[in-house]
Amino acid sequence: MNGLTPGRPPIDRGLLALALVFLVVFPFLFKPWVHGFDTVAYTAWLRSLVVDGDLEVGDEFAHYGYAHERGRTDTGHTVNEWAVGSAVMWSPFYLIAHVLVRLAGALGWSVPADGYSPPYVWAISLGSALYGLGAIGLTYRVARRLFPLRPALLALVTVWLSSPLVFYMYSHPAMSHACDAFAYALLIFVWHHTRHRSDWPAAALRGAAAGLCALVRQLNAVFVLVLLGELLFEAIRAQRAGHLRWKPWLARVAALCLAWWLAFLPQLIVWRVVFGQWIVLNPYRYGVGLGFDWLRPHLLEVLFSTDRGLFVWSPVLALGALGGGWLWKRDRRLTSLLTVTLALQLYVVAAWDAYSGAAAFGQRFFTNMVPAFGLGLAALLERAGQRVAWRWLVLGGLFFICWNAILLLRYAVGDVPRMGPVPLDELIGGQFSALIRYADRLLELILRRG
Repeated sequence: MNGLTPGRPPIDRGLLALALVFLVVFPFLFKPWVHGFDTVAYTAWLRSLVVDGDLEVGDEFAHYGYAHERGRTDTGHTVNEWAVGSAVMWSPFYLIAHVLVRLAGALGWSVPADGYSPPYVWAISLGSALYGLGAIGLTYRVARRLFPLRPALLALVTVWLSSPLVFYMYSHPAMSHACDAFAYALLIFVWHHTRHRSDWPAAALRGAAAGLCALVRQLNAVFVLVLLGELLFEAIRAQRAGHLRWKPWLARVAALCLAWWLAFLPQLIVWRVVFGQWIVLNPYRYGVGLGFDWLRPHLLEVLFSTDRGLFVWSPVLALGALGGGWLWKRDRRLTSLLTVTLALQLYVVAAWDAYSGAAAFGQRFFTNMVPAFGLGLAALLERAGQRVAWRWLVLGGLFFICWNAILLLRYAVGDVPRMGPVPLDELIGGQFSALIRYADRLLELILRRG
C-alpha cells in the first residue's frame, strides 16, 4: 500500500502548490474596495437588483459620487453600458453576504444591509480573487495533459504573478478582469475536455462557455465565431471524405448556438429593460461615447506602446507568445484555438477608441488571455528544460515575478502614472531604484490592504 485511500485519486501536487501561492500572496495584496467609475458600473447591477429589486442604477452611481455623469436611456433608466457578467458571477458571494448581514441584524449587530457595507464589498472582492485562482487552476489542468509537472506549474505561477491578473484579482477586484480570465480559462478547459466528442451535449458545453465569456465582456462575443468555424471546417472535411452526417452536425450547431444565447440571456434582458432593445451592438456609445475604427486598428500600439503596451508592461507574456511555436508542435488544434481567439481579441481591442485601457495596470484588456500565454510559456519551458538547468528557469520566473511586484509598488505610490504613456527609460530605469526609494512606503501599503 502506498498510503492512499483505495479508489481515491492522488491529490495533484501542482494544484496544492497553486493554492499555497494564492494564500501566501493574499494578505499582502488583497484589498476589498469599490474604487473608480468602472467598478461602480459593474457592481451597480448586482446591488440594484438584489437590494432595490430593479435595474435603475442611478442611486448606486450617486452613492459613489457619479450622480451627474450619467444620462438617461429611452426607457428612462440611467445609462450603464458595462456588461452584467461579473455581477452574475459575483452573485453567489453577494447573496451569501446579504443573508449573513440580515442574520447579523436579527441578532442585534449593527451591520447595514444596504448593499454597500463592508461585507458586500468583501464578498465581491473575494469572489474575484477565487475566480482568478480558478482561471489558473483550470489552465494548469489543461497544461498537465500536455506537459510534465515542472514546466506546467512554473509557467502558470510565473504568468499569474507577472501579469495584470495578480493586480486585478487581488488589488482591484471589483473590475471584471478576474472573472474574464476565469471565463476564458473555462472555455479552454471545456473545449479541451470535449475536443474528441462529436455529440450535441459537448457542443452545448462549448457554446455555454463561450456565452459566459461574452456575458462578462461583450467584446468576447467574437469567440463563438471560432467555435462555429471549427464546426464548419469539420463539415467541409467530412463532406470531402464522403461521410458527412447532416442531422448530427446540424444538431451540434444548434446546440452550440442555443447554449450561447442562453448563457448570454441575462445581458439581453438587461438591454431590453434599460435600453429598450434586445441587441445593443455598441452600448459604449450611450455612455462614454466610445466607438470602433475597424479599418485602422492600433495593433502595434496595443502590443508595444509605452502607453500600457502588452509586452512592454508584461514582458513575460512575450515569452508565452514565443512558446506558441513549440505548443503548435505538441497540439495544433489547441494552438489554433488560442491563436485565433487572441488574434480576434487583438483586432477588436485595437480598433476600439479606448485600446490602451486608460487608467490601468498594464494592458488590462488582455488579462483574460493569461491562460493562453501560460500554455505557451509551459511549452517554452519544457523545451528550455532540455538544455538549461531547472534552477535557472526558476530564477528566470522569479525575476519576472519580482519585476512585476516592483512595478505594482510603483503603480501604488504613483511613481508611474495611472494612465498615459510612460517613457521606457523611466519605466525600466525606475525598477532598479524603486525598493530603495519607497522602502518606507512598502510596509504601509501592505498593512493598508483591506
